[in-house]
Amino acid sequence: AIQNKVKTYKNQGIDMVIYTGGTGLSVRDITPEALLPLLDRRIPGIEEAIRNYGQQRMPFAMLSRSIAGTINNTLVLALPGSTNGAKESMDAIFPSVLHVFRILKGARHD
Repeated sequence: AIQNKVKTYKNQGIDMVIYTGGTGLSVRDITPEALLPLLDRRIPGIEEAIRNYGQQRMPFAMLSRSIAGTINNTLVLALPGSTNGAKESMDAIFPSVLHVFRILKGARHD
């Protein structure tokens, strides 16, 4: 279901897809495994920013398996499922992450 949804959104030309949940270590946490084979490129800096920001607030944030990457020109983010974890992840990367869309359209890093 996770893979089908992201493929549908990508085919519709959606710029960004955000998943929440399924990034922990329990047996039912499969979001990264579902998304990783579909990603064209990962964006480790976004992943690092999410974990670093979270770990400054909650020591267990280092256990998150949040991922970020692109499928064609669609940015895909998998964030923690807790309300606070998802909010802090967004705080960690926005608004800076919006620069991704300019770069994907060919802009320079000026």
